[in-house]
Amino acid sequence: MPSVITKYQKKQTVAQLKKAYSVVSQALVTAQYENGDMSEWGINNMGNTNEGGNSSDENYAILVSNFVNKYFVPYLNVRDNCGINCIRQKGVKRYRLNGDEWDWMGRFYYVVYMSDGTIISFMFDNINGRLMFVYMYVDINGDKKPNRAGRDIFSFGFGGNSTAKVNMVGVGNSRDYLLSTSSRNGCNKSAGAYAGDYCGAVIQYDGWEIKDDYPW
Repeated sequence: MPSVITKYQKKQTVAQLKKAYSVVSQALVTAQYENGDMSEWGINNMGNTNEGGNSSDENYAILVSNFVNKYFVPYLNVRDNCGINCIRQKGVKRYRLNGDEWDWMGRFYYVVYMSDGTIISFMFDNINGRLMFVYMYVDINGDKKPNRAGRDIFSFGFGGNSTAKVNMVGVGNSRDYLLSTSSRNGCNKSAGAYAGDYCGAVIQYDGWEIKDDYPW
């Protein structure tokens, strides 16, 4: 019976992940249709950063808020635009794949609750010290448990040197690399600070399937 339950949970997870991927991808397509190509949004010129945050927290919050509300909120079916320091995240426990706690009420996360029950948390990251990459952490079942990367939380991203579309974070790397500890983002329970970021890419790589060696 446990194996039957697990098999069902995996299929349900893949179905929800595929739906979220479609919704987010379509939002970006529509946003580009109405606001011009992503290359014109200034993603590569958003300012300097120090490990995900601007030297001024207030400036960073304004930057993220303006970006999310211009390029995403109008194109998503948002029920609650909770924003930076989302009070609804107070007391909600989330975890990286390696077990580290992960707080979405932090000052670097912009949270929106979707009408279908999913939650998207936006965070800007840096490449060589410049803000130029947007992470979209999607919790496919909202605030319900397990609230763990690779189980019900998956990482999408765009910007930097990527094409003008949303990708699962890690797409373009080999499957072995995605599942290894070679990167702190690896889909591996022994990976580093961002363990689990690559799990969505593994599922997509495997043809939208959770295989036996996936760290469930």
